[in-house]
Amino acid sequence: MADPPLHAASAAALDAARAAIVEPLQRVLGWVLGHTDPATGALICREHGVEHTGKSAGAVVLATELARHAPEADRDRLFDVARAQCARLADRLEREGDSTCFTFRPGRHDPYNCSNSVIDGGACSDALATFVLAFGDRLPADERERYAHASVLHAQTYLRYAIVDKGVPAQCAWAMTGAAQAFRLSGHEVLRFACEVGEQRIAARQRADGSFPYHPEDWGAAHPGAGDASAYYQSRVTAFMSFALESALGTEAGAAADTSAPGAFDFLHGLVGPDGIKVGSVEAKPWYWGAEYEVASHPFDIAAFAVEWRRTRAPRAAEAMRASWRSWLSHLKASGEPQSHHPGLHGERPRSKSYQCPFFWAAHACWIARSIPELAEALASEVREPAAPRGWRLFGDVDLARLDTEDVVAWVRGARPPGNRSHGSPAGGLLRVYSHATGGDLYQAPYLERRAPANWSGSAGGFNLARGWRSGAADLRFSTWIARTRVRAGEGAAALGVPFQALRRSVACFASSAVSTAFVRDARLQGPSGVEVGLDCGLAFRDGSAAGGRFERRFRQVGEALEVEERLRDSGRARGLWFRPPVGATVLEDEPEHIRYRFGRGADEGTV
Repeated sequence: MADPPLHAASAAALDAARAAIVEPLQRVLGWVLGHTDPATGALICREHGVEHTGKSAGAVVLATELARHAPEADRDRLFDVARAQCARLADRLEREGDSTCFTFRPGRHDPYNCSNSVIDGGACSDALATFVLAFGDRLPADERERYAHASVLHAQTYLRYAIVDKGVPAQCAWAMTGAAQAFRLSGHEVLRFACEVGEQRIAARQRADGSFPYHPEDWGAAHPGAGDASAYYQSRVTAFMSFALESALGTEAGAAADTSAPGAFDFLHGLVGPDGIKVGSVEAKPWYWGAEYEVASHPFDIAAFAVEWRRTRAPRAAEAMRASWRSWLSHLKASGEPQSHHPGLHGERPRSKSYQCPFFWAAHACWIARSIPELAEALASEVREPAAPRGWRLFGDVDLARLDTEDVVAWVRGARPPGNRSHGSPAGGLLRVYSHATGGDLYQAPYLERRAPANWSGSAGGFNLARGWRSGAADLRFSTWIARTRVRAGEGAAALGVPFQALRRSVACFASSAVSTAFVRDARLQGPSGVEVGLDCGLAFRDGSAAGGRFERRFRQVGEALEVEERLRDSGRARGLWFRPPVGATVLEDEPEHIRYRFGRGADEGTV
């Protein structure tokens, strides 16, 4: 008998699934509202000491969407929450001096807002329009007009220009969300047209493998590493553009106009493991994160997969939604405060605090709330996705290969843009190995270890301050600002250590004599050829500059296992050359110049 369709869930199962989604989102909203200033009604971030207006907009959308699905007894309260914050947003709209632009403050005007005018403005115009479209008939005419006017005025005087001007695709797409919703209120064709042009502009920068650069070099990136792919931003671009086009053009026409989506979905699926966690080493902005992974982007992942599910009914979309939701939920505190990652150790180093604050991540939960119908369908169904195609897949433009077997999922990276501590993916070679049996990782590439497992490491030359200063001087300057934010948050002791940490990680580490195959940035993957991927390379200093040596590296599927074979052909000028297989691997051969190890069951262990 054939399996029933994935969306064939009973009404009772759907109701239970919706309730299971609404309850934690209610906790998130409650945690956000715990930041309310009783005198003004503003939501004041405890960490940064400001009203993150663009994130207060997320609270508006979160409350509005929850009001559609929450128990009836909660709906009036949620309406009042959204209404009060809409009044705050409208009050924060100001003219930019003698400019024709009207923007929502603080935007770029307060550095402790940790945002800019296009991000805040896209969110604010979107939120005001979302509330008016949902509940305008419950508002007095003058109040409804005030919110609608603020949304449209900002979109007309600022967002429609930002869409075709900003150099970061994710920011352009966020501007599109506000312009599209303002178009629904006003019918101003120029806003719809701007969204169509924005999609074309961003799609023109999308790579053939479906990935988006975080900040393209020809769009003004300050560092070439910023043009790398980003596990954090990939779904944000996709979810925002899809939402904007469907809002401005209608569901069917918006889907047809969304030319980047099919490839973008494929690349996003390529990044996401069976546990919902993305391979964090593929990241143009590693300075954002205090760990080797993050779940702060999962609300955008869920929103993107919800779009794919609506359009295609592809079982993989429902499977990915479930996994992303469960991993995000496992990081949510009982209070409703989100976390970007769990505390603890990774390799030899403790995980640390991420740059953004939990207030940001809580506001972003509104994109989960927008996906409640699709997520509920995914959670209500017990039908699983058919087994994914086994073997290697290559995402050639970012030189990333992924292996799927019954036992493991693994990622290997070859060439990547130049980088430093802040920009560009921090590691190449073997990035992550996930075990189906344990439901966790057997290996994750560490960010800063001098002797990273699964890589050849050693020393060459001596300490080179000029090399370190080129790589990390800007980070050192920026660290003083981060220290000030810690002081504002009442973390005086932690603040004192920030510049010293930057001096060590951004300057001293890059100036050191340490060399590794993990630091190589110009070696391309060979293959996949059948069951094997090759990565022949030398050694490099942490900034990617060559340090000699020659190694043959092979990553092959053997049965249901990933088998890795490493051969040293020439040590070059390296001293103290060293290799350590990952702790989660079974070592098959271990000689000074030849190492072979395995994750999972090999063909000699009874696996077909």
